[in-house]
Order: sequence, then C-alpha cells, then structure tokens
Amino acid sequence: MGIADTAAGPDTPPAAPADEGAGLESAADTPAGAPATRFPCIDGVRALAALAVVLTHAGFHTGASITGPLHGVLSRLDVGVAVFFVLSGFLLHRPQVLAALRGQPQPAVRTYLWRRALRVLPAAWVAVVLVALLLPFDHSPAEWLRQLTLTAIYVPGESVRGLTQLWSLATEVAFYLALPVLGRLAARRVQPDRVLARQLALCAGMYAVALLWQWAVAGGLLGAHLGYWLPAHTDWFALGMALAALSAASDVHGSRAWSVLGQVADDAGSCWLAAGALFALATTPLTGPYQLALLDRSEALSRTVLYGAVATLVLLPAVAGHREGGGVRRLLASAPAQFLGRISYGVFLLHLLALELVMRIAGIRLFDGRLLLVLALTLPLAILLGWGSLHLVEEPALRWRDRGPGRRPDAARPAPAAARG
Repeated sequence: MGIADTAAGPDTPPAAPADEGAGLESAADTPAGAPATRFPCIDGVRALAALAVVLTHAGFHTGASITGPLHGVLSRLDVGVAVFFVLSGFLLHRPQVLAALRGQPQPAVRTYLWRRALRVLPAAWVAVVLVALLLPFDHSPAEWLRQLTLTAIYVPGESVRGLTQLWSLATEVAFYLALPVLGRLAARRVQPDRVLARQLALCAGMYAVALLWQWAVAGGLLGAHLGYWLPAHTDWFALGMALAALSAASDVHGSRAWSVLGQVADDAGSCWLAAGALFALATTPLTGPYQLALLDRSEALSRTVLYGAVATLVLLPAVAGHREGGGVRRLLASAPAQFLGRISYGVFLLHLLALELVMRIAGIRLFDGRLLLVLALTLPLAILLGWGSLHLVEEPALRWRDRGPGRRPDAARPAPAAARG
C-alpha cells in the first residue's frame, strides 16, 4: 500500500481520499482572538470519525473490506477523512469570519502557525520514530525525512507501512498554511455587511477547484499522487468553512440561513438518518470498486460529493441548533465519546502501528481474514497508544503555546478555559 500510479485503496486515492484525516482543532488551539464558544459535541464527532478510520483500515488489512459480507460498508468508512476535514474547516475558519464581520484585524498569523505546529508536529514525529523502531521496514533516510516533514505526498512512490495515514495529515497541514491567505483574501476591502457573501463565494470556488482537480486526476491529466494534494480536497474544507461563515454571521448580526440549519440540526436523528442514507448510496458501485483499482471520473466525483454531504450532516447537530438533548447529542457528549475524541489524534497517528504489531504477533497475514480478532486486539492497543500520546506528548507540547511567536505581554497569565470546539 502506497502512493501508486495504478492503484487506489485505503491509502492510495487517485481522486478521493480513502484514509483518515486528522481533525485536530479545538478552541484552545485556534488563533489568538478566537471566541471561547463551546461546542460540547465536537469531541464526540471526532470519536466517531476515528473509529471509522480504525474499522476501515482493519477491514482492508484483513481483506474484509474487499470480499467480506460487509465489504461495502468497511471500504467506505474512509468517510472519516471527510468528517475530519469538514471539522477543520469549521473550527479554524470561524475566528477569521468573526474578525471580518466585526471589522477587526485577522488573527495573528505567527501565533496561529506556532500553535498549529505544536498541536501537530511533536506527536507526529514521535509516531514516525516509533514506527521506524518497531516495524522492520527498510527505507532510505530521504524517505524517513519526508515522513518527518509531512512531504511524502509530493513525491510519487511507496509509502511507509504503519505511516500511510500521514498523507491526510500532510494535506491538512497544507490547509493550515493556506488558510491565513484565504482568510485575508475573503476579508480584504469588503464592508462587514458583504462579508458573508464574499465568504460563501470563496467556499463555492474552493468546492469547484476540488471537483476540477479530481476530474483531472481521475482522467489521467494529472499524476495519481496529486490526488493527495490539498486542491483535491478543498471541497470538504470548504463545506466546514461555509458552516463557519453562517455560524459566525448568526453570532454577529443574525442569519436566517443559520436559523434554518439550526432547526434542521435540532432534529439530529433525521440529520443522521439522511447521512446514513447517503452513506448507503456511497457503499454501492456508484462510488467505485472495492478492490484496488483506479476510479473513473464519475466514481471519483460521486464519492467526494457524497462523502462531503455525509460529513456535513454528521457534524451539523454538533455545531448548530438550540436543543441540548436528544439521543444523538447525548451520544456525542457522553463520557466515552468525549474521551475517545480527546485521544483521537494519537489514535490516528498510531493505530496503524498497533494494527501491524497485532497482525505480526498473532501471525495473521495481509488479507488473511479474522477481522473480529484483529479489531478486538487492535482497538484497545490503539486507545492505549492514543492516551499515551495525549498525556506524554500532545499536552506537554501545548504548554508552549503562549511562549512562541506573537506572544503578548499578558500571555504568561493563565489562558481562559476554552472548551474543545
């Protein structure tokens, strides 16, 4: 499994991703000036996406996503990457829109990038080192350097087993770097009463770019490895950014569109039923074959559109509406979901290492079946590794968030508590 020019699978998407993303953001990690708005169900959404990621990879490694009775569902649980990317677009773009609507300067870029780097890089570096030490794969120093710098997607070739998921983190990091530019373009020389229209136009343009890019990749006009690059996935980020724009506009001066979306979100069960129906459609051959094969243009476009819609409907009850109850929101806000959401980045980084170790120790070969056994052993180990990543790497790194570039004179004081958003 790697970035190949001829195959598309859980780690080799020619036009649409088939892996997990790293939806890492919380209000505590967003740029300076972000409001302390609380979205208590967000970590629950992360938990669902992370579980989908583990399931789709376990399904692929055991062959259950190719030939088993649940192969359609397992192979399409890579929809988790869309959920993570939509979530990133929502959380990171919202402070930019709020600043533009209020006629305030955009959040400080240096502070934003410093906090993004602290949130992403230390844990990713630890994951690369652990894979290098624990999995006996022979790769060149240049390949390990590409893994450490999250630049492997820009070079055609094989990926490192145990780290193939890092393609989506590399794509997300590219989005982090592009977002300050996008935010300033959308806010430049525009009156506050025109901000929302400009923001939605930006999102529409990003959505169109992704469709055109994937059309070109699936048609062979661009190399297959370019299907990993940011332009291939700006549609999912744009959906989250559009939600952020409508949400921020509602906070500042009210938004009829957001009010309507809130009414939809309050019927969270129906949102998820609709998401389930679209996901069921995505499990059909409409979105491509289940085995390793290139997607044609119609399959690639169908997959990205359906995945984006599913992700948006899954996320909507967590960020919109007024009711606090309901089965969906209680599930997302439950203690187990919150715990899994908090460790989701570590699970994302280390679950493939856990999966490889479990299969080696248990003597299970690739595509050799025994999905339930593999899951029963992999999930607890991935959760343990995710917990260790959170407490031993991620949280200590974030203690430096107010000591880097753009540090304000009062930054030494404890920051106000900001819930994960």
